[in-house]
Amino acid sequence: MPTLFLVLGTAARWLQACWRVALPCALLAWAAVAQAAAPGTGFVDKLEVRPEQRQLVVTGWAAPANPGVFTTNAIVRVGGEEIYRGRMQRMDRPDVVSATGHPEWLGSGFQVTVQLPRGLHGDALPVEVAIRLGSGEEFTLEALPEARQVAVPAVPRIGTAVGLALVLALVLPLGVLLAPRWRGAGEGGGTRWGGPMGAFALALGASFVLLVGAGVTGSSVALLLGQPSVTVSDEAVLLGEPRAIRSDEWQVFTPLALAQRAHQPAFPVHNTLLGADGQNMLVAGMTGLPVAHVSALARPATWGFFFLDLRRALAWAWWLPILGALAAWTWLLQRLLRLPVPLAAALGASGALAAYSTGFSGWPAYAALGPALALCLADVALRAQGLRRAVLSGAGAGLAAAGFALLLYPAWQVPLATLFVPLALAWWWRDVAQWRWRGPQWLALLAAVLVGSGVLLAWWLDARDAVALMRQTVYPGQRVHELGGDIDRWFLLKGWLAPVSMYQGLPHLVASDAASYLFLPLATLAGFALTGLRQRRIDPPALVALGFAAFALAFMFAGFPAWLADATLWGSVTAYRLDLPLGMAQILLVGWLLGQAGESGEAGGAQRVLALLVAVASGAFVGWQWGRMPADLAAALPAGFVVLVMLLVAWLAAQLLLGHRRRFVAAWLGWTLAATLPFHPLGLGPSTLQLQPDMARLPLAEPGAGGARGVAVIGERNWAMTLPAAGVPVANGLFYTPEPGLWRSLDPEGRLRQLTNRYQRLLFELVPIYGEDTFRIVSPRLDEVRVSFDPGRFDFRRLGARYLLVPTAQAAGLEANASVRRVPAVDGEGGYLLFELTGRPA
Repeated sequence: MPTLFLVLGTAARWLQACWRVALPCALLAWAAVAQAAAPGTGFVDKLEVRPEQRQLVVTGWAAPANPGVFTTNAIVRVGGEEIYRGRMQRMDRPDVVSATGHPEWLGSGFQVTVQLPRGLHGDALPVEVAIRLGSGEEFTLEALPEARQVAVPAVPRIGTAVGLALVLALVLPLGVLLAPRWRGAGEGGGTRWGGPMGAFALALGASFVLLVGAGVTGSSVALLLGQPSVTVSDEAVLLGEPRAIRSDEWQVFTPLALAQRAHQPAFPVHNTLLGADGQNMLVAGMTGLPVAHVSALARPATWGFFFLDLRRALAWAWWLPILGALAAWTWLLQRLLRLPVPLAAALGASGALAAYSTGFSGWPAYAALGPALALCLADVALRAQGLRRAVLSGAGAGLAAAGFALLLYPAWQVPLATLFVPLALAWWWRDVAQWRWRGPQWLALLAAVLVGSGVLLAWWLDARDAVALMRQTVYPGQRVHELGGDIDRWFLLKGWLAPVSMYQGLPHLVASDAASYLFLPLATLAGFALTGLRQRRIDPPALVALGFAAFALAFMFAGFPAWLADATLWGSVTAYRLDLPLGMAQILLVGWLLGQAGESGEAGGAQRVLALLVAVASGAFVGWQWGRMPADLAAALPAGFVVLVMLLVAWLAAQLLLGHRRRFVAAWLGWTLAATLPFHPLGLGPSTLQLQPDMARLPLAEPGAGGARGVAVIGERNWAMTLPAAGVPVANGLFYTPEPGLWRSLDPEGRLRQLTNRYQRLLFELVPIYGEDTFRIVSPRLDEVRVSFDPGRFDFRRLGARYLLVPTAQAAGLEANASVRRVPAVDGEGGYLLFELTGRPA
């Protein structure tokens, strides 16, 4: 028995020893088998976060072990949360083939763009990417160290107060228009503000106050102030996506307005933060810039900067052009065409919120605000019985006319004046029996002349020198020789395509150029003829609108002889900027046609036949225009979408001729909003704007020992605009008039004057230059001048600046340049380096 126990014990110890050896071997063997049996392999090469769009871009490659199985889905997990499962964009990866020896893996590359959830944020969130195969198997990709985690900034939530303000701002005007008591009210040309027009104006005013109070704007200024940045601010995008195409707004006007506020003293006529010679800020057109000057009375979009904090001032500047134009155009359509206020408001919204207005940051709406308001106030003055009402209305009309003059953009001003001056005369011709020409009216006329001419005279006295310089420039001063005849044959189709074309990045079209108004030329002409024959008369304002449309279309498609272009001032009008006045004429004609129709929808047999024929012709006209597009552009538009446009245009043409107001307006305005509403971001403007801490400690705004002042910015266009917005002078940026001191230093003989004598976005860059020259000047666009400096040989003291600000990645070669020395307080961690210029130029 002891022998048996001894044998059993020995056997147990032997088995235990074998198990200790066999188990690891088995596990290793299993691991090897599992490794060999992995369903696929791959790598994540790069992760990119786009904070403004809240997107994560994943780039890498993945290949199945079994060549007969397809990779079907990418699976992306961030911070342990699955945020995407779906298809990926494929690409060839010859580098993978070279590295692995698998030629069948050439098409293994992939990229996927993922929308980040709004609640997801963190400084170092782990990222895991897996691939799913058609066989149902999944495998996780390896990743480079820098592609294993991302920093995702937090998105500010829409607070209760801001959300309530947005809802009320939308509901109040709609509530007034849809209230039963106002349906049909205002028809017949009612002129008193106590009725529906007054209620609608008050509702719009309340919406304006709510939006400004909440500090909400549609500005894309987040693109200016986002990283990399030399400033710190608290702007935030709440909804939507900032639009880079609106660069004139976020990269020019907004930072220049901030530079006016940051200047000491604030709101100067001559801003010394912009270039060594400074800039006259009265010559900025469109909505203008805040300047402590009499002419600011005619630029209402700038008023908020004088009494509101920065965030609300920016909201004021954004919403006033849009809501102001909506109110002014509703009032004009109601008074001139005797439309019910709800109908006038819907048509006014189709102009103020049109894709063209949206693409250009609301400026087209603002351009039309002045003349519309001037006509309405003149009508009030001419009907007034009381002296105060007449004089105040006349003064307001003069101020509105002055504001239109200060738009300073002939491409819109000349055609709008060509429309509105005859329109005013036609209105007078029609209603002369109802207007008064007595003492109050003569005083109103005097008030209009005194106020309008007084504002313009004050502006001229302080702006004439800058205007003289601008008139001598290559651009825009010599841009007065346009003869037209060069517009695309499919121009009238653009507005209908906007719900797709503004978002797709189509060939030949950026979003602003893709935008337009909704044109119905055949239906409008047929309706005009039918109404004239039926009524045996034509309303003079409608005749003017039709005549202007014919005049503008002749300029666009046929062109004018030089003598006619000079005589009418249309030589300063570009055909591709006629969307605005032609769109306004279209809205006037549509309003007049709908004003002649009742809501019964009853139509005779002949009218129905005509409506059917015009509908078919209108749809066919869409197809004809589509065939005139460049082939690559036409092919980029979904054919089904174009067919939908054909059907919609045909249906709307029929509704217009049959007088179905509600159906027509609902589809007309609905299509407009479908194109424009998604285009607008909503966000909070900055409440403060300060330099980064390492920059704030330096005397950037103070002159050096040799009198040199300010910062020359290399490479980053945004920095050249944010520095003056924070109160720091710059040597380059946006200049309405050329900087004479700079160009005398760089081009003393004036050989390059043809390139530098223009309105310009002045950009400096570092590029190795071979030969004797140490710099090179080019003008790649009408409004841009680009100066390239050799980093090792150019004497940067010739720029007249005290400092040189350079992106860290572009600073190679500067350390060897004797004209600059590094400022050690700026260590490059922020993505930029600062150099101080040494003494005077050699």
